[in-house]
Amino acid sequence: MSERSGERYRVPAVVAAASILDAIARAPDGMTHTELVKQLELSKSSAHNLLSTLESLGWVRRDPRGRAYRLGGGLVRLGAFAIRQVDALALATERTHEIAGEHHLTVIAAQPLGRGEVEVVSVAYPDDVHVGIALGTRYGWFDGAVGKCLLALEPPADAEQLVHERARQIPAHTERTLTDPEALIADVEHVRDVGYGASIGEYRHNNAVAVPVRDAKGALAALLIAIGFPDQLTREAIPSIGHVLRDVADAITAECGGRAPAGRDAQDPQNVAEPAAKEHSR
Repeated sequence: MSERSGERYRVPAVVAAASILDAIARAPDGMTHTELVKQLELSKSSAHNLLSTLESLGWVRRDPRGRAYRLGGGLVRLGAFAIRQVDALALATERTHEIAGEHHLTVIAAQPLGRGEVEVVSVAYPDDVHVGIALGTRYGWFDGAVGKCLLALEPPADAEQLVHERARQIPAHTERTLTDPEALIADVEHVRDVGYGASIGEYRHNNAVAVPVRDAKGALAALLIAIGFPDQLTREAIPSIGHVLRDVADAITAECGGRAPAGRDAQDPQNVAEPAAKEHSR
């Protein structure tokens, strides 16, 4: 016997077992047989049989000091295997097509090559007019939205020192490029606060948003980048696209077994600073 969910069939016993594990995982002090029966609307006998089976597999354990069930050590082993099998870069690449189609932007997945440099490994295009990007394109510390993300991943003091030391080497890609060290450092700090970097005509005469994707250990695994012509990715749309990419990146990190960075301002103002108002001279 099976349940149907959309186009997928689900075995009720498996669904019930998974629901038990999920409920126990969400309860800091574990859950008793009675609590599980009530919350999940299971029969007492079904809950007893499922708990006995899960306990025999080491997936739940009964607290010897009480009647509560907690997650078992067997899940730790499974979790470790799952983390090794989930690749953050591959997940980021898979999501580019969905984002490109939904938001009508060019969406890129880039992999880190080393400190301060990434390379484009996947490009997804919308069906309509779009910005073209070549596979293998590399971006560094001073390349628009991507560069700001890379600098934001550095410890603040290191990023500030790096910008000041290389101030004379910052390339003026366009007339809007932030070549003033203090203006760039301020933008990098904003990236840390909101979780995404943005550029408005600062690298090419296009607009872009970039977010880092972290693996289970918190290390940079990929960058997701959305690029559009100014009338496609408008100044007003940049914060919402930034949130979209950031949420996707956080979901990928969670799927890999990690957690999103703490301390970000999820409610950042829905505007982007006007680069032209900042100093652009070297």
